[in-house]
Amino acid sequence: MNICIGGDLDGQVIEHDGQILKAKTINPDFKSEYYKQVFIQGDSKWYCWLEISMDLGDASEKSLYLFRKNKGLVS
Repeated sequence: MNICIGGDLDGQVIEHDGQILKAKTINPDFKSEYYKQVFIQGDSKWYCWLEISMDLGDASEKSLYLFRKNKGLVS
């Protein structure tokens, strides 16, 4: 999925190699930095870019919601 959670790029899908993403590589005016996090639920695996200063619990909850929405499990 590679969706950004929080920060300047919140909600955008960004394909980027590496474990760290600096939003200024997308737009020089942006300041946010992200790290890549993998989430595994059952047989499913998905990746998100989490804004560095965001609480991991909040980011995980939002990521799970977006994953479930993408799978049609929530509206």
